[in-house]
Amino acid sequence: MIGAALAALVALTAQASAHVTLGIPTLEVTDVNYRVPVEPAPTTPEELEARHTDKLVVDVPVGFKVEQCHETADFSCEVGAGEITWTRRADSTNFQAVDFFRASMRTPGIGGTYLSPALQVYSDGEEVSWDDAATSDPNPAPQIRVNGPDRAPDVATGTFRPLAELGAGTPCPQEVIDDAIRLGIDPAVHCGHFGFEPPAGSPTPPEPPEPGPDVRGTASIARTPTSTFVEVVVTGLEPGLTYDAHLHEGTCTNPTSAHYKNDLNGVSEPPNELWPSDDPTDPLAGLTADENGVARGFGIADWVARPTARAIWIHEPPDDPNDPHAHARIGCADLV
Repeated sequence: MIGAALAALVALTAQASAHVTLGIPTLEVTDVNYRVPVEPAPTTPEELEARHTDKLVVDVPVGFKVEQCHETADFSCEVGAGEITWTRRADSTNFQAVDFFRASMRTPGIGGTYLSPALQVYSDGEEVSWDDAATSDPNPAPQIRVNGPDRAPDVATGTFRPLAELGAGTPCPQEVIDDAIRLGIDPAVHCGHFGFEPPAGSPTPPEPPEPGPDVRGTASIARTPTSTFVEVVVTGLEPGLTYDAHLHEGTCTNPTSAHYKNDLNGVSEPPNELWPSDDPTDPLAGLTADENGVARGFGIADWVARPTARAIWIHEPPDDPNDPHAHARIGCADLV
């Protein structure tokens, strides 16, 4: 065990080494525990009363679906957008050197090791973020290892978030930096456009870009034995403008992901791709916002999307064709 770090996420079925669960099958609901110690470890009841865990906030890894967070006699819990929060009850006096927090989650249909960054808040006001990528780092994020064959849920849903929230000031992914180099623009500008921090070693960061539309709403995908159906309701758009939306490979964490194609060597439009449209007779019509900035769209394809189809992106209407950010992505919904 790593003594000076947030302890492992573990499946209830088996104990695991620090910070990493044992493998959990794809598309399976399982109970996951967060084991949270007080550090440095208290040596007396008085020390524990003066300093104990009052709150835990964990990020739900992309692709996981929370079925339930479990309350205890000492902690209430709440599921928010992409996170779970446990808060000590006002009348709780049962202070523990190690607290356990449990949530029931459905795992993604794609195997891999997923990070679940956590914020631990102590009773003395100190906040400790456990969000480093590697278990050897000072504050490693808990990890969940998902094993098993890739599988697609019959029905998956998601909520749209605007671009700035997707990056949320986190380090800029290498694929975004590479995309900037390919486009011939400053990586710091490109990373900032997506809400990421500028790359390490960048000169003085540019001014943050003007905030785009506050893209919200819902998305869903349904797979039948012979077809795939998507539906979106998008709010926060500019009335009267027409926006494009596409089913994408990967998740919203990758803002350079490709359109999903049924035939990888086929054309880059329907019927080989799936684009929600507000005109049932025209899959290329896009989404036109009404007077309230709301757009609704549907799409259907006569093929079954593979498990890698995991997100729907919204694009702003193209303005200057010479602008590398014209037709930029402005919002995304993960399908879980």
